[in-house]
Parts: sequence; structure tokens; C-alpha cells
Amino acid sequence: MRTSIICQECSRINNNWAVFYLDTFRDDGVYFGCCPKGHDNAIATQTLRHEMLFEIGVNAIKDTYYREAISSFAASVERYYEFAIRVICRHSKLADDVLQRSWKSVSRQSERQTGAYIFLYAATFREVAPTLSETMTSLRNDVIHKGILPDKAQAVEFGEASYQVIQNGVQKLRAECLDDVNAELVAQMRKTIEKYGDKFPRSTQVTQTALNIIQDISGGYGPFRQVLSARGIPLP
Repeated sequence: MRTSIICQECSRINNNWAVFYLDTFRDDGVYFGCCPKGHDNAIATQTLRHEMLFEIGVNAIKDTYYREAISSFAASVERYYEFAIRVICRHSKLADDVLQRSWKSVSRQSERQTGAYIFLYAATFREVAPTLSETMTSLRNDVIHKGILPDKAQAVEFGEASYQVIQNGVQKLRAECLDDVNAELVAQMRKTIEKYGDKFPRSTQVTQTALNIIQDISGGYGPFRQVLSARGIPLP
């Protein structure tokens, strides 16, 4: 999948109106290289891992790769769980070295991560954490572990369920722990920027995605099907 990257020099020449070019999504969020006009760029995006994976899932639906859509949405939910765990631990003033050593014990086991998220969320907010239903979890397992090939309706249903889990969770995190959400975002961005090394010129950007942690959704958020419609994806 490809994403839009801003070229600072092209934008400067264009009277400071942003000029973008396409590049392939990178795992580390740092884009080195030249725009089509040959200008060197080093761009770091503020897109979080779960946001990137969710966007890949949406585009997989558009491209009719429904199995890949479900696997990307499932991975997005898991990485949202990780982000929430880090925010809640930061909110409780847990020392970073304790968090890192503890995370190492569960980093390769998604079920343990889900359990950690569920109980940290419950202990902190005194309510049940938003998670995928048993039906959606079963669909995810069938697709990923049994090789079931889902249809478009199933991919949209799973995407919608994943969207609601993440957005409902983010609403709560922003309402109760906004300073910690922002601190975790800054910490993750700092790690990304470290990968610049001595590369110049450099800049950062916010990529337009269906999920965006910095967006205020305290008053609600648009439905998932609206996300699909905005991308020109026909509904099943």
C-alpha cells in the first residue's frame, strides 16, 4: 500500500501549498528518498501502528482482498491494545523500565496482551473494556488459522467491529488520560525521529487515516460505513 508524503521543497516552490508524492508504507514510519522532481526528503509520520494497519485493512476491502482486510483489522486491534496498555501504565506512573520488562514477557503472545488490556482497563476505569465479540473473534480465527476465505460482507462487518472497539477505547483514553495519550504519542514520535540520524532536510507530517489519535472524538465519531463511502467503496 502507498501513502502520501509531503515534499518540503516542492511545497516551498508552490507558495507553501503542500505538494505530495506517493511512497510505500514503511514499518518504521520514516521515509527517506527523493520526490519525482529529485528533492531529498526525510519525513517522519505521526501515524500510530494500529492506525496504519487499519488503513491497510480499509484499502484491502477497496482492492477486494477480503482475507487481507480481516487480518489487517485484527492486527490493528491488537496494536491498539498495546497502545492502550502503554497509556494506562503511564497514567498509573509505572516506571518505564518495569513496563518494558513486563511487556517483553507478553510481546509474542497476543492472548496475554489482550488479557493485560482487559484487566488494566477494568482496574483503571471501573468498566468492561471494549473488545471484539466472540462471533468476530471466531471469524478472525477462522480466517487467520483455518484459511477461510471471507466475502466482502464479512470483511466489512469485521472492519466495523474493529473500528468500534478502537474508537470507543480511544474515546475513553482521551477523556480520562489525555495528557498520557499525548505523552505516549510524543514518546513514540521521538523514537521514530531518532531514526533520522544526521539526515537533512527533515520534517514530520500527520497522514490522513480513518483512525487518528489526535482527533477529538469526545462528541462522537462517524460510522465505519461512512469511512468506506468516503473512499469510494460500495457497501455490500
